Amino acid sequence: NTNSWAHQRPFSVLVAAMGAHWKPGCWQRVLDMVQHANSMGFPTNLEEIMDRCFNPYDALGAMRNEAIMRARQGYEYLLYVDNDVMPTPDLLVRLLEHQVSIVAPWVEEPGTGKLLHGPHREPGTGLRPIRWTVLSMLLFRVNVFNSVGTEFWNNSIGADEGYHFQKLWDLGHSPMLDTDQPLPVYSIPTYPLA
Repeated sequence: NTNSWAHQRPFSVLVAAMGAHWKPGCWQRVLDMVQHANSMGFPTNLEEIMDRCFNPYDALGAMRNEAIMRARQGYEYLLYVDNDVMPTPDLLVRLLEHQVSIVAPWVEEPGTGKLLHGPHREPGTGLRPIRWTVLSMLLFRVNVFNSVGTEFWNNSIGADEGYHFQKLWDLGHSPMLDTDQPLPVYSIPTYPLA
């Protein structure tokens, strides 16, 4: 593709699942998405990052940093997924088609409809810049981490999305939200600081 950056494996994707504590049906949905991306010509692998938490959610940053290290071993993109996402088979391909550095699908809290991004964006309005979003599913060009390193994510207290996205904005990266691509999630997010 003439719009892609030069890369040894153009549009290759490491799908990094944060742990292996899958909610019912979610693992199969993610696997179907990976298989669909491969069938469409996007070299895609799924890896479950080993759970490094001693207490619930206290080492998610270390797990996300490990995914960066693994992705830098030859992938153009890194897709973070939590163990409770229920993507459609074509979701990853649709996100890749935007050819932007950071993009997430539309996620809302199950049961409440609370939006899990900011500022508020209306659904169905295309690709829109955001200040932050939950990390349920987030696609990065791996070279974004060239400027921030493999110790980008912090752990536990204080490691909220707003803080990390502010660091990305400060470095000139513009995270985007695809408001046309809803992502159902199995359960409401855990709020470690609540």
